[in-house]
This record gives sequence, structure tokens and C-alpha cells, in this order.
Amino acid sequence: MKKAIKCILVFTVTIAFCACTTGKIPPVSSLPPTEVTYAEKESYIIGPSDILEINVWKEPDLTRSVEVRMDGMITLPLINDIQAENRTLTELQSILEEKYQEFISMPEVTVILLSSNSQRVYMLGKVGSPGEYPLKKSMTFLQAISIANGLDRWADKDNIRLIRKIDGTEKTFRIDYDAIVTGKDLSQNILLLPDDTIFVP
Repeated sequence: MKKAIKCILVFTVTIAFCACTTGKIPPVSSLPPTEVTYAEKESYIIGPSDILEINVWKEPDLTRSVEVRMDGMITLPLINDIQAENRTLTELQSILEEKYQEFISMPEVTVILLSSNSQRVYMLGKVGSPGEYPLKKSMTFLQAISIANGLDRWADKDNIRLIRKIDGTEKTFRIDYDAIVTGKDLSQNILLLPDDTIFVP
């Protein structure tokens, strides 16, 4: 597993270097607008290690937080094991309501994503701790830099690269760190999406 992760990181670094040395890199402000965070969309796909809150209205004994196991299952009272992986929050909610109908009259279930541990971002280059990190809900560029223990002393702060897949194609955008921290352009402190790669030259 560790060897596979290293291969992914090396491959991503190669892409980042190519992006840094070829062509003109557009600013991150040219990214398509993101109306809501990924975690709030009905299209969010549940994965292993995600932490979910299962709320059954007026049934406190059935309401709890659960972690999606590596086999993709969660365990709940009365209905035992049920598959959560590869389902949206809305799909899982509907399935749970159907299952609980065997025990409760007109159950109302709400499924909330508490922690998105199955989705990752990658921090590479001149940061304190390069590697892959869980993508938390509404995580911003600055928060990701902080989690990676900040920038190195010799980092090129105004030419940081964001590599993001858009419509199936990887594209590179430039982020000016100093413009954010000085308040000159806070719009560059963007929300990160799954599989985003930040490369600090």
C-alpha cells in the first residue's frame, strides 16, 4: 500500500513539474465557480472511513455516529449490517427508512456526513509534511497548507500550483499565497475538491 501511494505521489509530482515549466498557468480565479461544497451535494459518494451521523427522528436509541468500515458496511441497531459504500447520502437515507419500516411506523431518517475520510487531497513540494490528507468538509487552500505544517522557508509563495481534474482532464492553476494572507485577494483561498493536488515549487 505504501509503495502504491509513493508511486502516485511521484507521478503527481511529475505532472506538477511539467505544468510549472510549460505554457502559461492561468490564475485560480479562472476556475469554474463552485456553488456549494462537495460534501453538501447529493452526488457525494460514501467511502470507507467516512463518519456518518444517522439520526432517526424521535428514536434516540437508534440515533448514532458510525464509521464506514473497510468492507463498506455500517452496523446499526435492529437492521445490523448494511452497505454504505458507493451510495450517496440521500440513497442511504432512503434505504434506512425502508429497513426501519419493519420496526417503526413511518420512520424519518437523516444521514449527515461528519467527516470525509475516504476523500483525499495531495500536498507536494516545499511544504512541511508532503503527502496525502483526508479532505475535510469545506476545507480551504490555507487550511490544507496548515495541515501540511506550512510552507518551507524557500517556497515560491506566489507561484503555487493547484492541479484539478475538470471534465476528465487535469488542469493546472496558479495560487498566490501572499495575496491571500495579506488580504489582497481572499478569493484565491478556494475550497478544495476530492483528489486536488497542491504543489509548492
